[in-house]
Amino acid sequence: MNKRFVTFLPAGVKVEVVAGTDLLTAAGKANIEMKAPCGGDGTCGKCTVHIKSGAVKAKRDSHLAAKIAEQGFNLACQTLVQDEDLVVEIPKTSVMSKNQVLVADNKLNSGISEALSNYLLHVWQLKELLLEKQESPLNGYPLNPLCRCIRLTLPAANLQDNRDDLNRLTLALKKETKCTDINISLPIIRNLGETLRAAQFKVTVLVSEVGGKAEIIAVEPGHSQQPLYGIAVDIGTTTVVAYLLDLEKGRVVETAGTHNRQARFGDDVISRIVYAVDEPDGLKTVYQSIIDTINTLITDLLIKQKQIKEADIRVMMAAGNTTMAHLFLGISPKFIRLEPYIPTANFFPVVKAQALGLRVNPDALVFSYPSVASYVGGDIVSGTLFTGMGNEDAPISLLIDIGTNGEMVLGSGDWLVTCSCSAGPAFEGSGITFGMRAMYGAIERVEIDSQTYEASYSTINNGKPIGICGSGLIDCLAKLRRTGIIDRAGKFQTSLPTERIRIGDTGPEYVLVWQEETDIDRDIVISEADVKNLLRAKGAVFAGIRTLLNVVGFELESIENIYVAGGFGNYLNIPDAIAIGLLPDIPIEKYKYVGNTSAKGACMALLSQEAWLEANSLAGKMTYIELSVGNLFMDEFVSSLFIPHTDLTLFPNISL
Repeated sequence: MNKRFVTFLPAGVKVEVVAGTDLLTAAGKANIEMKAPCGGDGTCGKCTVHIKSGAVKAKRDSHLAAKIAEQGFNLACQTLVQDEDLVVEIPKTSVMSKNQVLVADNKLNSGISEALSNYLLHVWQLKELLLEKQESPLNGYPLNPLCRCIRLTLPAANLQDNRDDLNRLTLALKKETKCTDINISLPIIRNLGETLRAAQFKVTVLVSEVGGKAEIIAVEPGHSQQPLYGIAVDIGTTTVVAYLLDLEKGRVVETAGTHNRQARFGDDVISRIVYAVDEPDGLKTVYQSIIDTINTLITDLLIKQKQIKEADIRVMMAAGNTTMAHLFLGISPKFIRLEPYIPTANFFPVVKAQALGLRVNPDALVFSYPSVASYVGGDIVSGTLFTGMGNEDAPISLLIDIGTNGEMVLGSGDWLVTCSCSAGPAFEGSGITFGMRAMYGAIERVEIDSQTYEASYSTINNGKPIGICGSGLIDCLAKLRRTGIIDRAGKFQTSLPTERIRIGDTGPEYVLVWQEETDIDRDIVISEADVKNLLRAKGAVFAGIRTLLNVVGFELESIENIYVAGGFGNYLNIPDAIAIGLLPDIPIEKYKYVGNTSAKGACMALLSQEAWLEANSLAGKMTYIELSVGNLFMDEFVSSLFIPHTDLTLFPNISL
């Protein structure tokens, strides 16, 4: 097999690959995560590289690749290694680095009626975070973890008490746990006799209890006082966050976050499904990417908490959307994207960590949050649990998670309706000329002078601008409209007296940052095509809200709380989001930032059997509305493609 070395600059990383491998795949093998919103299809133009030495071959003829080549670059996904070694330079605009990851709030269990302030922790230098001992992530549920230690002193076997060892153990456990259904694996039974007698029938039993059923994880000699740990993981499409929990004390010990390594297969779940289904060994590759991501986080957690070892982690809880849950467990997501959009499973079996390749105790049990439908997953169920929307006395509320998709839940108590609007990943920067994720150098706030049309901005970590992230895009769209640079349909007013408005390659555009101020040696612009993409994204979210309200026959005024969840939501400027018609025009005090509710709900379920049972109950009673059926959503969507909307009575407080 003909292999060649590829050296990537400026990192100086060398990797050996088979001739014919594309450079995007080679970069992934070198643990260099490049931007590839299109999943390597050659249509986004984000994975540009510069060939410093060596010969390459194009995968196929592409107009975009040819256009990029005119500028002296190649598309990594469309460039194949040939029969000689390569040196490849990756520009700053192409590499994924220094993401802003929402890991934790100042108080994990603080009142959800308060605006939560957040630590913005960066992948490249995550600061240690140790929450106060008295603070609990249980949010009102009792501390009753899914895994606990039971220390038993059993009656010793003798001629008068000649019960078998298994009977002796299970009878004592039934009395202790009140569980009548106790399962114990064959490997534990094989060693049971020796284990019981090693400490004169004193044993520590690790048990997982759920709904009257118990699974024995381990039986160890003596009365161990070793702390018991678990990990809660939020598997987001863009980022992955892990919480290390002390199960017996019910507290968070450490946190870590990073970007999802699956990003090189596409920014959105559809791209990843296509890769998993269509590429040779695609499912295995995408599955291994998320396992590697989580294992990296586990390593980060244990480096910070050196006294804790992999073997001490006995249980895990994972929450993510339906596609992420399938890929995490190695289940094919093929039929999620094919009509009638049916997942393989919504409720998932408990598995052992060794079966998934997770670097914790091999016998640790891994739980996965249940999903509702193909595009409403465990992350939304987790958020519903955290906000208490399913409580009997809960007011009518709306939970919105605006990320790579726009998912939402409306209701109170026993009635909860949910949907997912195909907003696309525009708010994550995909499909926008200079769009990017929340990374170092991303523009996150924009101001435009209404007299001179000059722009000012702020960037993440005060870096030199290299692009604009979701919160910046919302700001920008609102300011472009407020200053009259664009009309309600998103069209640029090219007659305005400013050199910032010009005609670019794709039509009218506005220069946000001049070339000499950037770190990419190019002007950073937002084009009319970008604005149209953003209007479609915001229109889909608002249309989803209106559709849910129409289905249940409620008006906006009936909503008491709007919970804004997720990393992007946490940095959202609510007034600007209302001004462009992304969110409803209701009193600001009804909006409540709730942070990463997927991770918080995962912590709750791990620490409380009652919370876990409630999460499963919520998933079973949530009614999913498929927006592709009928014309209701499409009618609402078309009406939402203006700023703020075609029906201005829905936005009485917005001045045009």
